[in-house]
Amino acid sequence: MKEELLKKLESEDKREVREAIEALEEFSDPEVVRAVVKALIAKKSKAVLEAGKSLLISFRGDPKVVCEEVISLFEHPEPKLRQSAIDILASRGDLCLDVVRERLIENEDYNMRKFALDILALVGSERALEELAPLLEDENPNVSMSALEYLRNFSDFKDRVIELLVRVIPKIKDMYGLTTLASTVIYGEIKDERLVAPLREKLSELSDPMEKHWVYKMLIFLGDRSVYDEALENARAVGMESDIQKDMEIFGGQE
Repeated sequence: MKEELLKKLESEDKREVREAIEALEEFSDPEVVRAVVKALIAKKSKAVLEAGKSLLISFRGDPKVVCEEVISLFEHPEPKLRQSAIDILASRGDLCLDVVRERLIENEDYNMRKFALDILALVGSERALEELAPLLEDENPNVSMSALEYLRNFSDFKDRVIELLVRVIPKIKDMYGLTTLASTVIYGEIKDERLVAPLREKLSELSDPMEKHWVYKMLIFLGDRSVYDEALENARAVGMESDIQKDMEIFGGQE
């Protein structure tokens, strides 16, 4: 029966392929995984893709086979294939992270490193956080800023996240970095007094009022009432007074 179903995966009838994949879910040998991944690449069909994704997520055999075969989907430009690969690999938790590191994190193509971040953020484990940490200093800002933004996904490991943020803050040099940091801290609700000192130090290094504005927003969120007056003065210079006043009302009350 299995051999007949595998043969049907080569059919031009996408409905037949989908039904064959659904029937193959009861098998747990590597041959099934390889054949299904091959079918996903060959058949440009949403129904086939959904059936294959379901099988690969629920596959009861050796999970490493799924990791090693599914990672090849990133070699194909089709966005739906790549997104499905992210979901499948993330569903395996830490089990696929060795392959993710070897094939994506260490890849010269920054897009592959970004796909790795999508997986790590969905896994959300302590191991995933440690794999993410080096990418905070990636040479490509699209990668490093995505890594910074994804820190909000690791709230279960607050001390480590704070440690990484304290390390990153001095290295942020532009508006992109400051706005990403502010988004991570504020919208990620990463509230910890250990961030105050490095942010004050960062503030002392800045001269651009708009850049300072984002640091003031973080300090106000963190409860540093000592910066209220200077934050308001700076906000007036960039026409953002109402924004700062609103933050004061939300995060502690205006003095």
